[in-house]
Amino acid sequence: MDRTLTNFIWVWITLALIVNLFGIVGLFMGADSYQQGLQEVAEIYSPLNVINWLLELLILSPALVAYVWRERRRQSLQAR
Repeated sequence: MDRTLTNFIWVWITLALIVNLFGIVGLFMGADSYQQGLQEVAEIYSPLNVINWLLELLILSPALVAYVWRERRRQSLQAR
């Protein structure tokens, strides 16, 4: 079970990164110039864009839950 949770965590994080990269590529493809694409990416991934960071947290939440579950399982197995 530990290995399954670890694999799930890595797969989910990888998929989240791929989705973000596709989004960045899409922004550049839809922009009229490189500068405009860079400006759109900077606007979306700005530290002040709280909505984006909350959505990123929402996207990564299954991996975070699996991580917490895995760590609790490890602790309970060590306590035995």
